Amino acid sequence: MTDQQFNDYLGSNTQLAERTIQSYSNTFTKFENMSKNILTASQTNIINFIDEYDASTNTKLAMINVVINMRKHYDKEFNKITNRKLQLADDYQQIKNNIKEEKKGELPTSKQLIAHENRLYLDGEWVGFIIVHLMRQLSTRNKDLDLKILPANRSQRKGVAGDKNNYLIIRSNNAQVIRNNYKTFKQYGQKKNLVPSRKLNRAVKEMIAERDLELGKDEINLLSTKGGRKMNEESIAKKIRAYTFRGLSESDYNKVFVSEFAEMKDLKKLEKISNNRGTSLEVLLKEYHLDGL
Repeated sequence: MTDQQFNDYLGSNTQLAERTIQSYSNTFTKFENMSKNILTASQTNIINFIDEYDASTNTKLAMINVVINMRKHYDKEFNKITNRKLQLADDYQQIKNNIKEEKKGELPTSKQLIAHENRLYLDGEWVGFIIVHLMRQLSTRNKDLDLKILPANRSQRKGVAGDKNNYLIIRSNNAQVIRNNYKTFKQYGQKKNLVPSRKLNRAVKEMIAERDLELGKDEINLLSTKGGRKMNEESIAKKIRAYTFRGLSESDYNKVFVSEFAEMKDLKKLEKISNNRGTSLEVLLKEYHLDGL
């Protein structure tokens, strides 16, 4: 398969998200050392190449997905490759199940996470408190916390076409979080959440004062470099883990609350997490409930 054929495929699939295109492009380069390309090689040779490729099962699944999509687009057979995909998917699920079992004894309780959150507040670790507080209240992913902070009189964010910013609007007795840039935006659209927390408002105001900035006058990002600039996604993830309990990821935080609510059979709280995170209840329980269903 030539680069031109690959680009033609991308051009004819305009529904692909920018992130998906980048992922496909990165995966496509992994076939550079294959003797024939993914359109002219036999299915058996492609399967053998992927099986022998030095990578995780998840990466191999990504490689197979690219092959299937390309061969389907160009009317090439892919039935054997699909069968191998199903086998790898089973292997990957088993790996994830094993990880879940290991996590059971490692992850803290929700009480420990809340105690850590309160400690950050008492110690005046304002950025850290804001991060873990919003993670708990809104079940956020990393990118959700890439927030611009604005006063209420500048909160007229009604979903302007193309707006990819997330906002934290500070009001008198609560705050509003508006998300235009998060993983499942295309499926769920803009999300608006009220967070009735005076602690949050105080923490934001204290953080702004520490930075010697003025709300409504200066550009203020919750997560920023020392120079005040926005951070990339990898840096955001590292920044968040610098403040979480024992350096846990946002995914681990979510697993703690989902697992506990599932054990209590608290469907209302699970549905709240599902709505806030932009994840179906089925996926939520499959991916984040450590004991499964």
